[in-house]
Amino acid sequence: MREFLKGLDLDSELIDTIMAEHGKIVTKDKEELQTLKNEISSLKENSKDMADWKSKFEELDSKIKEQEAKKQVEEQDKILTNNILEVFGDRKFTSDYAKNGLLNDIKNGLNLPENKGKGIKEIFDSLTKDRTGIFENENKIQDMAPMKNIENVSELKDGLDIKLNPMFKNYN
Repeated sequence: MREFLKGLDLDSELIDTIMAEHGKIVTKDKEELQTLKNEISSLKENSKDMADWKSKFEELDSKIKEQEAKKQVEEQDKILTNNILEVFGDRKFTSDYAKNGLLNDIKNGLNLPENKGKGIKEIFDSLTKDRTGIFENENKIQDMAPMKNIENVSELKDGLDIKLNPMFKNYN
């Protein structure tokens, strides 16, 4: 730059003044350029941090949505299970295995195309109709009293409203 100014036939004091002013401007521009480079670098670091935060946020958001969906499925299953148990009513099952098996069969049956439009009761009835071994027998078998030897028939008659065949009147 100095050579250019000398070529214009300027005196050396003026050239020195111009060069000093030019130096101040160049230094100021370099400082501004460095400041801008620092800001760009800082913004890049912040953008990495923001990308990390964004990634963490998206991960947490995804986990929350999965948990909410899982909770909703569990609540719906609980409601369905309670509705099925209402259809079971007071019936007593032969085992928990039989009860849980029938419960699962009804749940699976609700999704089958051949059961479209059927309710829990209809599916329950179709699964249990003419089946044995699912429910306990309501007619409990009673043990009989043991037989005992009776020497006198009158002992047998006491307290009972029994009419004996006349053929056995000799045993009274």
